[in-house]
Amino acid sequence: MSSIGHIIKSERINQSMKQTTLAKGICSTSYLSKIENNLTVPSEEVITFLLKKLNIEIDRVSSEKENIVLASLSELYKMGVLKRDKKFIRESLKKFTNQKLHFLQLNNYYSYHLYLFRLLLILGDEKDNLQSAYNVIVKIGDDMGEKQRFIKNLNLGIYSYLEGDSQVALSRLEMSLELVNSGINEEWEIADFYNVLSLTYTKCNEFYNAINYASKSLLYYKDNLLFERAIDNYIVIGIAHKEMRKFQEAEKNYNLAKKLAEDYRLINYEEVIYQNLGSLYAIQGSHEKAIEFYKHSLKVKEEDCNAEGYLLTILSIIKEYSKQSNHQQVLKWCKKGLDKILEEKNSTKEYISYYYHLEIYKHYHNLTEELEMVLREAIGYFENEQDERHVQKYSILLADYLFIHHKFKAASLYYQKANRILLKQKFINKWEDL
Repeated sequence: MSSIGHIIKSERINQSMKQTTLAKGICSTSYLSKIENNLTVPSEEVITFLLKKLNIEIDRVSSEKENIVLASLSELYKMGVLKRDKKFIRESLKKFTNQKLHFLQLNNYYSYHLYLFRLLLILGDEKDNLQSAYNVIVKIGDDMGEKQRFIKNLNLGIYSYLEGDSQVALSRLEMSLELVNSGINEEWEIADFYNVLSLTYTKCNEFYNAINYASKSLLYYKDNLLFERAIDNYIVIGIAHKEMRKFQEAEKNYNLAKKLAEDYRLINYEEVIYQNLGSLYAIQGSHEKAIEFYKHSLKVKEEDCNAEGYLLTILSIIKEYSKQSNHQQVLKWCKKGLDKILEEKNSTKEYISYYYHLEIYKHYHNLTEELEMVLREAIGYFENEQDERHVQKYSILLADYLFIHHKFKAASLYYQKANRILLKQKFINKWEDL
């Protein structure tokens, strides 16, 4: 079956063109709808007129050539997923994206867009291309094979995870879970799927499932000497154990990740491992030890020019000093963070959340009257970003501040806001269910 209908539909959507506009003077809107959904085979004349109106040309290449091109992309897909080398992926993708490739075999069309979407998800910074690929994927019908359905749900799960919607991500991934052992997937694909699934279970606070699937993934990566992916699994297992307050198990897994990073000189992983070790000691109340590991992480991030990671670790250090009411150190590190944001002039918008965090700690420890205004503004920002964790956190802080200053009515509103989020997190709709 030809994919011409899907090609026309995706190009029309990418150009923000309505069906009525494309169909005008060529065919009826209902007939165009049938073409786009592969419910009819249009004449060559109709196809020519539609493509001309969309200003695209399609080379009628042989099925053999399509298969060769797709095999090459499939290999890049495998290498990209296992190695996550963004520079390599970006360079290799050019031969596919620099020319307008249209796969006329429907099966090849599906596979091409599924592979491309995952690679763009790994790159993460090609927003326009990613959105365009997403629009194609969500419009793909139910006539694909099991393998393609497996990859589609996996990709859409990753997309939702990156968008911050972990529950939607999990429901998508669990659709693929039904297909994982059906014989359609290679071992590396199953390991990759389990890796993604474990991350999502962690975000959804299902820590036993996270450990289970990360451990399964880890076996494959260790056996095949894919040490970077093995480190990913050790970190996920460590995080899950930390959240279950099994601190010794968490530290054991973080140290296993650290040993792999040191043995195989995987320097770029050190900053993540040190950050997690700092977090582990922080949750146990070992402030000095936590700060020590955070500073190790910060040093690596400075050398790596990782601005966002740098700000994350600055904030982590501030929290530890704040817990000890060490105002001088909090203000010192707030200044470091705010100075860093000013340095990154071209990316200030990317770091606006860090700006609010730092401003809140600065005003809180300076005991300034502006704290109330800063908190209200920050809560509004985080609500707009749908960041419920920080809406809840700063609503509690603002409510306490208002209560102390005898603004009881205003305080009660922010306590209620924080409580609503808490109940939502626990999937509780009625107080009777507490």
